[in-house]
Amino acid sequence: MALSESELRQYEEQGAVTVDSPFTTAELDRAEAAWDRLTASGRPFYEEPDYLDVFQHPYFEEVAMDLLRADAVHLWWGVSPHGRSPAKAPFGSVRDQWAGGCHTDIQATWDDFQATPRRMRAELWFWLNDVPEHRGAMRILPGSHRPIMEYWNRVLTPEHKAMLPRVHGVRPGPKEGAPAYPEHVPDLTDSPWLEQEPTPMVARRGQMLILCSSGLHSAWQNEDTVPRKAMLSAYAAAGVSCGLPNGQRDALMDFFPKLRRKLRPDRTHIVPEDFDWLFESNYEPKWPETFIGT
Repeated sequence: MALSESELRQYEEQGAVTVDSPFTTAELDRAEAAWDRLTASGRPFYEEPDYLDVFQHPYFEEVAMDLLRADAVHLWWGVSPHGRSPAKAPFGSVRDQWAGGCHTDIQATWDDFQATPRRMRAELWFWLNDVPEHRGAMRILPGSHRPIMEYWNRVLTPEHKAMLPRVHGVRPGPKEGAPAYPEHVPDLTDSPWLEQEPTPMVARRGQMLILCSSGLHSAWQNEDTVPRKAMLSAYAAAGVSCGLPNGQRDALMDFFPKLRRKLRPDRTHIVPEDFDWLFESNYEPKWPETFIGT
């Protein structure tokens, strides 16, 4: 197993866990230099062999298999360089940043999370430089994934449950005009979501944040002088149908064949040849059982 029992337990209980990886300093140096070149040029990441070599390492696939309780997995999304550039002062307060950025990305039920294989996205944030608290470390609300997914279990119709998991960003107290409005995540604990203080997910270079993005989390301002550098990838269990909004779905269907051609022959299986697992799931039509006031 790539993950220990305690790491899996923390993921299941908290919705996030940071783990060590097997990469050497030399491998990280090459990947970070490639990350710098890619972000400066804007070229596709698979045109940088040093970046691609780390990305296609079996470690990420093995982590996803452990996480998803699956004998086989494939990419769902991601694998591009992900940065958090330095922000300019004055910086927002914890309360303001949390209220402005708090959201979920994946809509799934607790039954989906408990299934074998798990009907969930294995979201992997691999850090190419240190992520101290002030360098834009992601904030999460530990354990929030569970009451939220249990809520979807209770309120969604059988028809809508069959259309999960899907990428569908939902927020507590969304403003009118937001993509999902009036769909929302209601307060489900004793303290309102936006009054709770999130946890910064700090990490060392070469560690990886494994995130259940059905829980509440937020991007954060980078108060350092250097960017936060990540390789982001996401996996799904083979045989699990997954939803993406139309634009993202079209981009993935264009991108995956190009990526597959660049992988080593022994690694092409992580990029599916067809898209029978991928369905279109847009923000319209809305699901009334998720509306504010219902």
